[in-house]
Amino acid sequence: MLFAVKLFDRDDPGGALRDANRDEHLAYLDSFEDRTLFAGPILTDDRTKELGSHRLIDLKDRADAEAHVADEPYVTGGLQYGAEIHPWSASVPYSWRDCPRAEGNAQFLIHAIDKPGSDQLRDDLRAEHEAYQASVEHLYMTRGPLLSEDGGQQIGSLMLIDVPDLAAAKAFWDGEPFHTGGLFERVEFYGWRFGRVFDRFKPR
Repeated sequence: MLFAVKLFDRDDPGGALRDANRDEHLAYLDSFEDRTLFAGPILTDDRTKELGSHRLIDLKDRADAEAHVADEPYVTGGLQYGAEIHPWSASVPYSWRDCPRAEGNAQFLIHAIDKPGSDQLRDDLRAEHEAYQASVEHLYMTRGPLLSEDGGQQIGSLMLIDVPDLAAAKAFWDGEPFHTGGLFERVEFYGWRFGRVFDRFKPR
Protein backbone atom coordinates (compact mmCIF):
# COMPACT_ATOMS: atom_id res chain seq x y z
CA MET A 1 0.00 0.00 0.00
CA LEU A 2 1.37 3.41 -0.93
CA PHE A 3 1.65 6.14 1.69
CA ALA A 4 2.55 9.83 1.59
CA VAL A 5 4.56 10.61 4.73
CA LYS A 6 5.39 14.17 5.79
CA LEU A 7 7.55 15.16 8.77
CA PHE A 8 8.55 18.59 10.06
CA ASP A 9 11.91 19.71 11.43
CA ARG A 10 12.27 21.24 14.87
CA ASP A 11 14.38 24.35 15.17
CA ASP A 12 17.97 23.12 14.97
CA PRO A 13 20.44 25.99 15.41
CA GLY A 14 23.65 25.21 13.61
CA GLY A 15 22.27 21.88 12.35
CA ALA A 16 23.56 19.94 15.36
CA LEU A 17 20.70 17.41 15.45
CA ARG A 18 20.83 16.91 11.69
CA ASP A 19 24.58 16.37 11.73
CA ALA A 20 24.44 13.97 14.67
CA ASN A 21 21.81 11.74 13.04
CA ARG A 22 22.54 12.14 9.32
CA ASP A 23 24.50 8.91 8.77
CA GLU A 24 21.85 6.80 10.53
CA HIS A 25 19.11 8.61 8.63
CA LEU A 26 20.73 7.92 5.27
CA ALA A 27 21.33 4.28 6.15
CA TYR A 28 17.70 3.97 7.23
CA LEU A 29 16.44 5.43 3.95
CA ASP A 30 18.77 3.13 2.04
CA SER A 31 17.25 0.11 3.80
CA PHE A 32 13.87 1.08 2.28
CA GLU A 33 15.27 1.79 -1.19
CA ASP A 34 13.26 -0.97 -2.86
CA ARG A 35 9.99 0.37 -1.43
CA THR A 36 10.53 4.09 -1.93
CA LEU A 37 9.10 5.92 -4.92
CA PHE A 38 10.37 9.36 -3.89
CA ALA A 39 12.02 10.83 -0.79
CA GLY A 40 13.59 14.15 0.01
CA PRO A 41 13.39 17.32 2.09
CA ILE A 42 10.55 19.81 1.87
CA LEU A 43 11.75 23.39 1.52
CA THR A 44 10.45 26.94 1.62
CA ASP A 45 9.05 27.85 -1.79
CA ASP A 46 12.23 29.79 -2.59
CA ARG A 47 14.12 26.55 -1.78
CA THR A 48 16.49 28.26 0.68
CA LYS A 49 15.56 26.46 3.92
CA GLU A 50 14.70 22.87 4.84
CA LEU A 51 11.39 22.51 6.69
CA GLY A 52 11.16 18.74 7.03
CA SER A 53 10.91 15.72 4.78
CA HIS A 54 8.45 13.95 2.54
CA ARG A 55 8.44 10.45 1.12
CA LEU A 56 6.17 8.28 -0.99
CA ILE A 57 6.67 4.70 0.10
CA ASP A 58 5.11 1.25 -0.25
CA LEU A 59 4.36 -0.25 3.18
CA LYS A 60 2.10 -3.05 4.40
CA ASP A 61 -0.53 -1.00 6.23
CA ARG A 62 -0.94 2.05 8.45
CA ALA A 63 0.64 0.32 11.45
CA ASP A 64 3.69 -0.41 9.31
CA ALA A 65 3.76 3.23 8.14
CA GLU A 66 3.61 4.47 11.74
CA ALA A 67 6.41 2.09 12.73
CA HIS A 68 8.47 3.33 9.79
CA VAL A 69 8.12 6.89 11.10
CA ALA A 70 8.76 5.92 14.72
CA ASP A 71 12.06 4.25 13.78
CA GLU A 72 13.28 7.12 11.56
CA PRO A 73 16.58 8.32 13.07
CA TYR A 74 15.66 11.96 12.58
CA VAL A 75 12.57 11.25 14.73
CA THR A 76 14.31 9.17 17.40
CA GLY A 77 17.15 11.73 17.41
CA GLY A 78 14.76 14.60 18.12
CA LEU A 79 15.01 16.51 14.84
CA GLN A 80 11.65 15.66 13.27
CA TYR A 81 8.10 15.46 14.57
CA GLY A 82 4.46 15.83 13.57
CA ALA A 83 4.08 12.98 11.10
CA GLU A 84 1.21 13.30 8.64
CA ILE A 85 0.48 9.98 6.95
CA HIS A 86 -2.01 9.51 4.11
CA PRO A 87 -2.78 6.52 1.93
CA TRP A 88 -2.01 7.58 -1.61
CA SER A 89 -2.54 6.27 -5.15
CA ALA A 90 -0.05 6.89 -7.95
CA SER A 91 -1.65 8.08 -11.19
CA VAL A 92 1.56 7.73 -13.20
CA PRO A 93 4.06 4.84 -13.06
CA TYR A 94 7.23 6.74 -12.16
CA SER A 95 9.68 6.64 -9.28
CA TRP A 96 12.89 8.55 -8.58
CA ARG A 97 14.68 6.07 -10.86
CA ASP A 98 12.87 6.93 -14.09
CA CYS A 99 10.64 10.00 -13.63
CA PRO A 100 10.64 12.76 -16.24
CA ARG A 101 12.95 15.56 -15.14
CA ALA A 102 15.59 17.83 -16.56
CA GLU A 103 18.96 18.14 -14.88
CA GLY A 104 19.22 21.64 -13.42
CA ASN A 105 15.46 22.06 -12.95
CA ALA A 106 13.83 22.74 -9.57
CA GLN A 107 11.27 20.47 -7.94
CA PHE A 108 8.12 21.44 -6.06
CA LEU A 109 5.64 19.47 -3.95
CA ILE A 110 1.95 20.33 -3.73
CA HIS A 111 -0.02 18.64 -0.93
CA ALA A 112 -3.69 19.67 -0.96
CA ILE A 113 -6.65 18.51 1.16
CA ASP A 114 -10.23 18.76 -0.12
CA LYS A 115 -12.91 20.77 1.62
CA PRO A 116 -15.26 18.55 3.66
CA GLY A 117 -18.19 17.22 1.66
CA SER A 118 -16.67 18.18 -1.69
CA ASP A 119 -16.95 14.81 -3.48
CA GLN A 120 -19.44 16.22 -5.99
CA LEU A 121 -17.26 19.27 -6.67
CA ARG A 122 -14.27 16.99 -7.31
CA ASP A 123 -16.39 15.00 -9.78
CA ASP A 124 -17.70 18.18 -11.44
CA LEU A 125 -14.15 19.48 -11.96
CA ARG A 126 -12.62 16.14 -12.97
CA ALA A 127 -12.90 16.44 -16.77
CA GLU A 128 -11.32 19.91 -16.78
CA HIS A 129 -8.67 18.72 -14.32
CA GLU A 130 -7.76 15.72 -16.47
CA ALA A 131 -7.57 17.87 -19.62
CA TYR A 132 -5.20 20.22 -17.81
CA GLN A 133 -3.08 17.32 -16.60
CA ALA A 134 -2.74 16.08 -20.17
CA SER A 135 -1.54 19.53 -21.27
CA VAL A 136 1.24 19.64 -18.64
CA GLU A 137 2.02 15.93 -18.40
CA HIS A 138 5.73 16.53 -19.05
CA LEU A 139 6.03 18.49 -15.77
CA TYR A 140 4.90 15.70 -13.45
CA MET A 141 7.43 13.48 -11.73
CA THR A 142 4.47 11.91 -9.98
CA ARG A 143 0.88 12.75 -9.09
CA GLY A 144 -2.17 11.10 -7.56
CA PRO A 145 -4.97 11.38 -5.01
CA LEU A 146 -4.59 11.28 -1.27
CA LEU A 147 -7.06 8.73 0.09
CA SER A 148 -9.23 8.06 3.11
CA GLU A 149 -7.97 5.46 5.58
CA ASP A 150 -9.92 2.66 3.88
CA GLY A 151 -8.70 3.77 0.46
CA GLY A 152 -12.23 4.21 -0.79
CA GLN A 153 -12.44 8.00 -1.09
CA GLN A 154 -10.25 10.66 -2.65
CA ILE A 155 -9.64 13.36 -0.04
CA GLY A 156 -6.91 15.42 -1.65
CA SER A 157 -4.19 15.62 -4.26
CA LEU A 158 -0.42 15.27 -4.22
CA MET A 159 1.89 16.31 -7.04
CA LEU A 160 5.65 16.47 -7.52
CA ILE A 161 6.63 18.66 -10.46
CA ASP A 162 9.90 19.44 -12.21
CA VAL A 163 10.13 22.97 -13.63
CA PRO A 164 12.75 25.63 -14.33
CA ASP A 165 11.93 27.86 -11.35
CA LEU A 166 9.40 29.06 -8.78
CA ALA A 167 7.57 31.27 -11.29
CA ALA A 168 6.93 28.24 -13.52
CA ALA A 169 5.72 26.21 -10.53
CA LYS A 170 3.26 28.93 -9.52
CA ALA A 171 2.03 29.30 -13.10
CA PHE A 172 1.44 25.55 -13.20
CA TRP A 173 -0.59 25.70 -9.98
CA ASP A 174 -2.54 28.78 -11.07
CA GLY A 175 -3.79 26.76 -14.04
CA GLU A 176 -4.92 23.70 -12.05
CA PRO A 177 -8.76 23.45 -12.20
CA PHE A 178 -9.03 21.70 -8.82
CA HIS A 179 -7.28 24.77 -7.36
CA THR A 180 -9.08 27.48 -9.32
CA GLY A 181 -12.40 25.67 -8.85
CA GLY A 182 -12.17 25.93 -5.06
CA LEU A 183 -11.86 22.22 -4.24
CA PHE A 184 -9.19 22.51 -1.56
CA GLU A 185 -9.53 23.49 2.07
CA ARG A 186 -5.77 23.42 2.69
CA VAL A 187 -2.90 23.72 0.22
CA GLU A 188 0.76 23.25 1.12
CA PHE A 189 3.11 24.40 -1.60
CA TYR A 190 6.74 23.51 -0.97
CA GLY A 191 10.04 23.55 -2.68
CA TRP A 192 11.41 20.02 -2.73
CA ARG A 193 14.55 18.23 -3.74
CA PHE A 194 15.71 14.66 -4.07
CA GLY A 195 17.31 13.17 -0.98
CA ARG A 196 20.87 12.12 -1.65
CA VAL A 197 19.95 8.41 -1.51
CA PHE A 198 17.33 8.88 -4.24
CA ASP A 199 18.85 11.18 -6.85
CA ARG A 200 20.03 9.36 -9.95
CA PHE A 201 21.88 12.48 -11.14
CA LYS A 202 24.16 12.55 -8.11
CA PRO A 203 26.49 9.94 -6.60
CA ARG A 204 25.49 8.67 -3.19
